[in-house]
Amino acid sequence: MTARNTRGPIVGRADPVQSTDGMPTSAPDERALQLDYHRDADRAHVAWQTEGPYFAETEARLLDGVRCDAGERLLEIGCGEGANLHHLRALPGTRFGVDFSFAKSFVAAASGAQIVCADATRLPFGAATFDVVLVRDLLHHVPERQAVLHEACRVLKPGGRLHLIEPNAHAPLVVLQALTVRAERGLLASAERRLRDELSTAGFVDVSFAEAQPFPVARIVLHPHLGRPSLGRRGVVRGALDLFERVASFVVPRSAWLYLCFSARRP
Repeated sequence: MTARNTRGPIVGRADPVQSTDGMPTSAPDERALQLDYHRDADRAHVAWQTEGPYFAETEARLLDGVRCDAGERLLEIGCGEGANLHHLRALPGTRFGVDFSFAKSFVAAASGAQIVCADATRLPFGAATFDVVLVRDLLHHVPERQAVLHEACRVLKPGGRLHLIEPNAHAPLVVLQALTVRAERGLLASAERRLRDELSTAGFVDVSFAEAQPFPVARIVLHPHLGRPSLGRRGVVRGALDLFERVASFVVPRSAWLYLCFSARRP
């Protein structure tokens, strides 16, 4: 089944899709939970990520290390509504995205990338197709974490680059979310050592690592459902948020910063 978004690229569904979320039938309860949690598009959330005053800037900075040169292809696995692809739109390469949710995939097409609706553990692409793969905020929602990384390695060309960004299991905001939202419990499994081991098992080499966002209180203050995004337009609020983050960078141990950002290479 395919549908064309009049605003741009084709949204396609790989045929057949045997498990439309990248989750094994051996975990039916978890599979059903994640399907329900992620099935629908959240347009308010993606607007916040891409256009929200102050917050959209922090989202873009989180992707500063992602590069895709002219003539190269970049794939985001688990692209959701396409916020990351939107922030990467200035890259000279060609952008692709894949997500299990057709509703999210359709919204993601507005990013200008080529979008496919398919399973993260059985990507509908041949081996050695992409130069760059991005995986952000996905592994903690997928029981078959290792299968996602194996697929990422398979579709990368030899020497291709992987960017993996996961919330840190030891970050206070991550722990709070995991304890209050059942579908986010997988966050508690995304620790640095485990992610390193998973990357190595999947075949990646030259793994490098950095922490990001010491204690981004803007995620609460400016949140579209919990706070007031419009506050990001006020200079005094922006200044206070910047100051808070600078202070947090000295006070909060790096082991408790919000994001774990890995770069690796397929041999």
